[in-house]
Amino acid sequence: MLVLVVLAALLFPATARIAGIGAGVFLLILMVLGYLIFAFSMPFFAWIMGEAGYKVFLKPYVRAWRINRIRNARYLREALQRGKENSP
Repeated sequence: MLVLVVLAALLFPATARIAGIGAGVFLLILMVLGYLIFAFSMPFFAWIMGEAGYKVFLKPYVRAWRINRIRNARYLREALQRGKENSP
C-alpha cells in the first residue's frame, strides 16, 4: 500500500501537491482544535481540582473549627457557673 502511495506521488506530482496541501490543512485544523480543547479544559480542570481540594482539606478544617468554637464557649459557660457556685 505504501509503495502505491509513493508511486502515485512520483507519477502524479499535481495530485501529490494537492494531497500535501490537504494534509497540511488537516494538521493545522487538528492543532487548532487541540489548543481550543486545552484552553477550555484547563479552567474546568482547575475548577474540579479546587472543588476537590475544598472538600478534602478546607471543609473538614472549617467544620472542626466551628465545633471547637462551640465546645469552648460551652466549657467557658460551665467554668463560669462553677465559679459562681463556689464563690462565698
